[in-house]
Amino acid sequence: MSQMIDPISSEIFERKPYLQNYFKNFQSDHQWELHRAKKDGEYYVSLDGNPLSSSFSPLTQAIRLIETYALKATDVVIVFGLGNPHLLTSVSDKLNPGQILIFVGEDETLVPILWDPFLKPILQVPGRHLFSGELFFPLFFNYLESLPIERVSGLKIIRNPTDTNRNPIFKELEDKTQTVFSAKMSDLLTKFEFERLWIKNSVFNLVHAEKSPPVKFPISQLRDQFQDLTAVLVSAGPSLRKNLSWLQEVRDKVFVLSCDTSLKVLIKAGIQADGVVTLDAQTNSFFHFMGESLGEIPLFADLVSSPTLLREPMFTSVVHSVTAKYQVDAEGSLVREVTAGGELAEHVFQDVGDIQSGGSVATTAFDLLRFMGFGSVYFLGQDLAYSGREIHSTGTHHNEKWLTQVSRKNSLERINEVIIRKRETRFVPSCNGGEVLTDYVLDLYRHWFEESATSVKEMSLWNVNEDGANMEGIPSLSPKAAKEKLNLIPNHHYPWRKFSIWSGKETKENEMPEISKDKGNKPKNQNFQEMTSHGTIPSSGEALFQKIHTDLSFIESKLNAFAVDTENTSFQDSEIWIWMQSESYLRRLIRKTEIYLLRHKDLDTKRKNQILIQSIRKEIRFLKRSLYPMMDSFPEKG
Repeated sequence: MSQMIDPISSEIFERKPYLQNYFKNFQSDHQWELHRAKKDGEYYVSLDGNPLSSSFSPLTQAIRLIETYALKATDVVIVFGLGNPHLLTSVSDKLNPGQILIFVGEDETLVPILWDPFLKPILQVPGRHLFSGELFFPLFFNYLESLPIERVSGLKIIRNPTDTNRNPIFKELEDKTQTVFSAKMSDLLTKFEFERLWIKNSVFNLVHAEKSPPVKFPISQLRDQFQDLTAVLVSAGPSLRKNLSWLQEVRDKVFVLSCDTSLKVLIKAGIQADGVVTLDAQTNSFFHFMGESLGEIPLFADLVSSPTLLREPMFTSVVHSVTAKYQVDAEGSLVREVTAGGELAEHVFQDVGDIQSGGSVATTAFDLLRFMGFGSVYFLGQDLAYSGREIHSTGTHHNEKWLTQVSRKNSLERINEVIIRKRETRFVPSCNGGEVLTDYVLDLYRHWFEESATSVKEMSLWNVNEDGANMEGIPSLSPKAAKEKLNLIPNHHYPWRKFSIWSGKETKENEMPEISKDKGNKPKNQNFQEMTSHGTIPSSGEALFQKIHTDLSFIESKLNAFAVDTENTSFQDSEIWIWMQSESYLRRLIRKTEIYLLRHKDLDTKRKNQILIQSIRKEIRFLKRSLYPMMDSFPEKG
């Protein structure tokens, strides 16, 4: 392309600024060329003189390849390899404008060669994207992470065979792409199943946050408070029971944070955890704590956690956080996505604190330790696999339940085996250099830890495990080797117990979140409101309840008015729908319905209105059933 940028390219660069970087005179070890094919009007690409598609009719080759794929209007389509330029054009022509089509190449220097005759016309079409060369692969995965997954139903990968068979980088890119897409689809399905419950639980927990016991604190009060200290994250993998003696020996050198499933195992071994983490929105999590004396242990609980558990005065305190994901969108901006209901936390806590999660309690617990500033973290019982063809360590609630089912014809081994065989299993590298059985979900968590290890270089991470799945970037240690490393550090003398989260005493000035004070002990934030000693805004629970009550009454009145006055107008163009966009907790209640309508554009306006309004009414009734019993909690005024 000439130094003078033409108007079409300028328009493309304005929408996708990163594409300008392809014209910065990159150097390549290979010679890429565009040649005329024997058939008039057709072209092929050569690498060091070798054609990367048919030199006779690359267009015919491209059409035959595309015919083997059943492409849907809701698919994300990715083309690996730029060696056949007619493949790029043919796929783009077959898809609708706005449908997501991504081209992935191996070399930056190929883009300027293909720009004018092929890429420029394609990239004018909305939804078309290009990432070619190692420097641009991180942008590719950032884009995948920010995809609006609710608008798509599947992933189709089209490979230019000469490219993908020649260069192994495409296999690596495809594997990682499948992992990212699978994780996003799994996340979406989880939202379908639990999002309304998350909102219900968050509302209940926030409205009752000022009530005690137990006293509720925000995790922000512990931000970076334990720098240079060492922690052990205890999960309930099968290897936990064999390594408990190691934890007993090093107990006075580490902060012990237990996942809810592993807490009973620690208690039976005489080890008192310094904290326990729960994430489950369902009341089943209650069984991990039932029957135990937990009066000196704080519970670290996401706002979506079961209210049945959080309103029980069995813990010394509850430390709240919200799960939030930070990702870079296609325009390069940082986007914060908080779990449904978490956006309401600011009505009750001035600064509750964001925790990132990979979907399991252990991933949340790890980010809690990072948030609190621990310099070293040892993983214990983090098998992420069926070590010894077992699911959990003995001593967990699950094993206690299964023991009641054991009989002459139904052993504990058989119970484990029946559960494992129902899952999508695979073998992965183990900590001891062999292989170990895992499943699809556990493998997603393993990839999450591996990705996290690359982003927390300031932390030292160690996996005390000889049986479970190997985690790249987190070295495995035997208990003996781990003990030798910890022998080099002094005993900690439990410095966290000075905090009111553990002591139950009034919050000291030096414990208040940094956002709440400056050198003059006055709020930095102009919108700062007075806080109680444990971090909540006074009378905020009642205020939040009244806000939600008002919101629901307002929606009901507007729905009735819409049904009478504007029967043939699209509800999604109405004022009430526009207002609901600003109240994200309400819109998330009907996420599934909204996605259904996105994928069934053939429905007429009247039917779409009926479906959407029925869904909103249903969710209002659901939220009312959880809200209105709370009215007894607040005295009437006047």
